[in-house]
This record gives sequence, structure tokens and C-alpha cells, in this order.
Amino acid sequence: MPDDLYDRDILIWSEQQAELLRRLAVGERVNDAMDWTNLIEEVESLGRSELHACSSLLAHALVHLIKLRA
Repeated sequence: MPDDLYDRDILIWSEQQAELLRRLAVGERVNDAMDWTNLIEEVESLGRSELHACSSLLAHALVHLIKLRA
């Protein structure tokens, strides 16, 4: 796997990594093909993004409740 695939085409990279994870989940040894560094960063980023979205929706709901009350 080219080292720069993550930078060139993240969709193809993510599909390849997902397939490797599926193979790893059933016991196949694929560690040498995994892009662990970028995969870990993407999982962390996804978590932060979901937390931000949840916080934003909650803040939006609270603003509407305050307006309703006023």
C-alpha cells in the first residue's frame, strides 16, 4: 500500500483499511498492511466530531427552550 494513499484518496484508503480490519477480525494476519497511525487519528477525530455535533445540537435545543420560556 502506498504511504501517501491517505493523502491522495481518503475514500479508497478508508475502504482498504475497513477491509483489512474485517480480515483482522476473523483472525487473518494483516498487521503489516494496516496504516495504524492514520487509522488511530481518524478514529479519534471521528469521536471528537461526534462529540462536537452532539454539543452543538444540545446548545441549539437549549437556546430554543430559553426562547420559548421568555
